[in-house]
Amino acid sequence: MSGKRSLYFLVFAALPLLLVLQARERSEFLHQISLTALKPFLVVTHSLSRTFRNTGEQIGRFWNLHRNYEELARRVKELEQKQVEMEELQKENTRLAKLLEFKKEIPGKAVASRVIGRDPAPWRKTLLIDKGWNDGIKKKMAVVNAEGLVGRVIEVAPFSSRVILLLDPLSRASGILEEGRDLGVVEGDGSPWLRLTHLDRESSPKVGERVLSSGFGGVYPKGIPIGQVEMVSTEKGGLGLFASVRPFVNFSKLEEVLCVASFPQDS
Repeated sequence: MSGKRSLYFLVFAALPLLLVLQARERSEFLHQISLTALKPFLVVTHSLSRTFRNTGEQIGRFWNLHRNYEELARRVKELEQKQVEMEELQKENTRLAKLLEFKKEIPGKAVASRVIGRDPAPWRKTLLIDKGWNDGIKKKMAVVNAEGLVGRVIEVAPFSSRVILLLDPLSRASGILEEGRDLGVVEGDGSPWLRLTHLDRESSPKVGERVLSSGFGGVYPKGIPIGQVEMVSTEKGGLGLFASVRPFVNFSKLEEVLCVASFPQDS
């Protein structure tokens, strides 16, 4: 009787262990089934996660490249602007050096000025400069640049002045042929060319001959280059000759000029 009891006791004692072992086997079996069933989902999830991670990294690199590109583009633009400014400064220095060299050849007072405006009316040929009576500018002062005669001052304000160009129809200057020494009047007609009029019929202007300021009239100093004879013809009525003159000054590109007193005593 006691032996049966011992057997029953061993069976009941081992039963939980058997259940645990069986549950573990079932758990492992279920775990294997779960892994097998979930494997495609896990693979897809891992793939999507890696794709999103790679995409995020690529987007981050793209924005970094975009920012770097914008910064490089900005710096390139700044360098290009600085290069343009340096080239313009070099050109201005070259023009000013020529102007100052030309100034040494002119007697009397000379004031360097910058062109700051032009007359908008197409039939008027005037410009505005940045110097006025506070700088010693006076009416009727001759205006020149390194190429030759530009015009004269007609209006003066404290800090600016107006200049009438030789091309203006109201402009007049006494001129002389460099070789023949014949006198005439240089007139503007609003075109890019000048006319040397009132030449005597006995004069002999030559194509290619230079025209200079004569110094008559007390406005323009003597000997300032004006232009070159391109054509000679007879005035209407046959009373005299006139010459078409190509001016030495490029009036459309004036940027700096000298205002010159006609005589040293005006300084």
